Amino acid sequence: MNNTERGHSVECMVALALGSDWEQTSWDWAPWDCQHKILKTRIEIKQSAARQSWDYETLSRRRNPSFDIAPRKGYWTEAESRWVISPGRPAHIYIFAWHDERRSERADHRDPGQWLFFVAPEKRLPDSKKSIGLTGLREISPSHGIAALKGAVENACPPQEALKDTLERARRSRYRATASPSRMT
Repeated sequence: MNNTERGHSVECMVALALGSDWEQTSWDWAPWDCQHKILKTRIEIKQSAARQSWDYETLSRRRNPSFDIAPRKGYWTEAESRWVISPGRPAHIYIFAWHDERRSERADHRDPGQWLFFVAPEKRLPDSKKSIGLTGLREISPSHGIAALKGAVENACPPQEALKDTLERARRSRYRATASPSRMT
C-alpha cells in the first residue's frame, strides 16, 4: 500500500475505533483528521510503516520513522477556502500510528491489529521540534493496540475549559481570503 492510501486507510481505521461521537474531517489540506461532534476536540493522525510499497525483498530494512509535528502558521477552511492565521499546532490530540511488521508474507497495512498507536495531547509534544521519532514518542506515550485506542484518546482529551479557550481564540482569529490556491504551512 502506498503512503497516500495507507494514510487514508489509517484515518478511517482510527475514526471507526473512536466511534460515532467522532467524525472524520480529513480532506485535502485539512488541518486535522477527526473531530468530536460535541466537544469539538480535534485529532491529527500521523502514520508510518516499516514496510514500504517499494520494498521488494522478503524482509525490509529497519526504519526509524519520523513524524512531522512542526507548528503551522495557520490553516485552510474547507467551506470558504480561506486561510485562517492561527500559529501553532492545529489539533488538541495527536495519534501516531506505527506499523512495525517488516516481513512481506505477514505485513498487511489493512489489519488494525498490526498497528501500534501512540496518543499524545498537543501540550506533551516538544515545542522546539519539527519532528518526532519512536524514541521520543515512547517517552511521552505508551503504545496502544486498536482496541485500547478509544480509551487512550478519551484520557488525552483536554479539559472542557481548555477547549473553550481554544474555541474562543479560533472565533477571534482573523480570516484572510486568498486569491491563490497555494498552501501555506
